[in-house]
Amino acid sequence: MIKTLLFIVTFIPGINQGNLKQTDSIAETWNLLVFEKGGCLGGCQYVKEEKIEKKEVRTLVFSQQAWKDFLNKDKTKLTHFLIGEMSDTTQTRIHTCPFFEATAGEMAVYSLQRIHQKNWFDFPEFITYKDREMESATEQPQAWLQEILKNKTQREKLEALYHNELKK
Repeated sequence: MIKTLLFIVTFIPGINQGNLKQTDSIAETWNLLVFEKGGCLGGCQYVKEEKIEKKEVRTLVFSQQAWKDFLNKDKTKLTHFLIGEMSDTTQTRIHTCPFFEATAGEMAVYSLQRIHQKNWFDFPEFITYKDREMESATEQPQAWLQEILKNKTQREKLEALYHNELKK
């Protein structure tokens, strides 16, 4: 009985929040990262054009080893999985400074940006957002992306654009 209980407590995902369970499952790792582990993007969700060496802030999401490992999984499988997550409006445990908690769909886009080194607003179809002025907490890039992801036509356009990045 004690051995069984010890086994269950040791191997249930999410029991030890300090360490992520090793898994090959993209979906399982994704759920652990965005819904259990959480974190802060700290404004680092966008890929910068300049490749300036910067000291990473380990507390920020994309600087964490678990995220680096996740983003280094098979590019094709990961891209297909993340494209499938873009319609998910579930709130994650990841904060988008200085605004709101990111949705799972947003995190899928931010992850795709890292994988393909291309921001969503760098595609010609969405370039008008690149230099658009932020006017308030509800008129800024996070809110614009959320609106795009809620709009089926716009979301499918963005999904296709990231899918086409695999062909490059």
